[in-house]
Amino acid sequence: MTITDTPTSPGISIDALLDAHRLNGLAANPTGGAVALVQTVQQAPAAEVAEPGETADRDDAAGDPRAGDYLTALYTVDEAPVRLTSPLASVGAASVDDAGNVWFIAKRANTADDAAEDASLWKLPARGEAIQMATRPGGFSSVTVRGTTVLATGPIADGAEDEKTHAELYGTRTAHKVTGILHDSFPLRSWDSDLGPDRDGLLIADCSDTGRSDSRDAGTLSFRHGPVPAGRVTGVELSADGTVALLDVRRLEEKTTEVTDIWRVDIASGDAGILLHAAHPIDYTTQALSPSGRFAAVSEETAWTAQSNLQQRSVLVDLATGAAQPLWPAGDQWYSITWLDDDTLLATSDYRGRGAVWIGGPDDAQPRLLAGGADQPYHYSSLVSAPEGVLAIRSSVAEAPHLVAIDTARGDVAIRTNPADDLAPAGRLEEVVTTAADGTEIRAWLALPATASAAETAAPHPLAVFVHGGPWGSWNAWTYRWNPWPFVAAGYAVLMPDPAISTGYGQAFIDRGQQELGGAPFDDVVALADAAIARADIDETRQALAGGSYGGYMANWVAGHTGDRFRCIVTHASLWDVTTMGATTDNGSWALAMAEQAQTYSPHLYVRDIEVPVLVIHGDKDYRVPIGQGQQLWFDLLTFSKTPLDAHGKTQHRFLYYPNENHWILSRGNARQWYQEFIAFLDQHVTGA
Repeated sequence: MTITDTPTSPGISIDALLDAHRLNGLAANPTGGAVALVQTVQQAPAAEVAEPGETADRDDAAGDPRAGDYLTALYTVDEAPVRLTSPLASVGAASVDDAGNVWFIAKRANTADDAAEDASLWKLPARGEAIQMATRPGGFSSVTVRGTTVLATGPIADGAEDEKTHAELYGTRTAHKVTGILHDSFPLRSWDSDLGPDRDGLLIADCSDTGRSDSRDAGTLSFRHGPVPAGRVTGVELSADGTVALLDVRRLEEKTTEVTDIWRVDIASGDAGILLHAAHPIDYTTQALSPSGRFAAVSEETAWTAQSNLQQRSVLVDLATGAAQPLWPAGDQWYSITWLDDDTLLATSDYRGRGAVWIGGPDDAQPRLLAGGADQPYHYSSLVSAPEGVLAIRSSVAEAPHLVAIDTARGDVAIRTNPADDLAPAGRLEEVVTTAADGTEIRAWLALPATASAAETAAPHPLAVFVHGGPWGSWNAWTYRWNPWPFVAAGYAVLMPDPAISTGYGQAFIDRGQQELGGAPFDDVVALADAAIARADIDETRQALAGGSYGGYMANWVAGHTGDRFRCIVTHASLWDVTTMGATTDNGSWALAMAEQAQTYSPHLYVRDIEVPVLVIHGDKDYRVPIGQGQQLWFDLLTFSKTPLDAHGKTQHRFLYYPNENHWILSRGNARQWYQEFIAFLDQHVTGA
């Protein structure tokens, strides 16, 4: 399947990729409307800019876009999208109420003195300027508005029973510059944040008496603390009438094992009770409440252990009785679910290197395919219902995210005006399909430079193999962090395999590799690379392999098991010593899950077999795969690998270290360097440039 073939296009440069406006999400209300969340590069303004809620044109901030970092802005989703928030305000979350007012959390981004600022809560009426509705020490984390209820989450100081006490405790700690955190449980950190001494709690307000929506003098909200069981609030869903909330509460079950319960909260009385009680290895996540508030669609997950593979099932829960029943039990995908009406559910999922949109009733054995599927290249996400219809974000490996509307009767997909930038890569996207050692059909995307003209004879392209992270994931959508097209512009063909454990191929495909991280997935990657180099347009003598997170694990494993087949390896945020990684990550269950197979499948055991140059990339704020993994890998490469020294007697390995980045490289300047150093490393060792 050839998706693109545009030899006359100049392609996508690194700067064009990084400076593009990115469609990141949608916030919608079935009666109130929808807005788009668009990530932009902050520009240095030529003059004083608007306040966070004041309407500003997209290009009203002059200056070099590379001077700033990324922020998120709100845009309308009509035929001529308009930016709703200031170029110097970054939006963290948004919600549209029943009347069409847009509530959002925002903080000033990259102030001149780089001073910390707590995120405030704002309301933007359909007409007029935004009103600052609330500020508080520690700011807000999320907001949902339905009926007259404003439901937010935000950090609450340990021991605070109300907002006044919270402010006092928060202020005392700040004034005395106390940063120490005394822990008595696990975990200490999550992703890139320290946990404690505060924790996200529930904040509830009534917005029925806040004054006229178009008045700058409207009263600000007064929040009360909602009931929060012991643990961390990791998700909130509010019923359409604003009377009932479901909380996902992450708690420590035993020693270092966490589980997530679902609690039901009555907004008026504050009464709370457990709806679904988790017990390892079974976990729960709320997906969506039905419009009537009677049912909740919930994801039930079996955790990865030494005896079980990660598995997700959809469950329908009656909020009145707590009774749960399987939802779409015959379906074999991991669904992300929303409700169309009380009798109809919509869902998206990965699907064979693409995506799918599904529709079905609560009693159906499985949903039917509405849009997407194997005959097209697109992936769908952020499905919402709005007066404009059912909207979604669509992208592909070769097409940047854009806004679409989906007809739920016929499945027709209509492209809406994109509030972000459309990017057109120069080149071809094709599929590579082969058979694994166990007889399973496996596949990959292959991005190639544009077809040579009839007068030219194209030389075979060097090959870069990108292994995705997760390991539960798939190369099926556009990405800004591991985008293949700048590499294609540099002359490389990029293979993106979906090996065992990849999502979108059914549970059996995950089961093939879950208990042997370096077994079937490694065999699949090699088999797909073999299929790629069998093509006449690929140079089998010039190959490299790279990956991040689990893909970095695979890069490390490949480095110790393929000799000099790949001329170099690039490993980002990677697992190296699997025997210790589980004890230092923010997910304590992984230590036991990996313990047995780590004795066989830990890459560090094979460091003495590494003979090609390795580029190690790691961020210091990475708490998912802590920096110690990168440091140990670097030490072991320099001490034990048999990679020859260069002509000057120095190592050929390199370590690209980011003191202020996490598992992902997110800032604009660092992302630019990431692409440049990555491509330069390939050029040096693969093509000899």
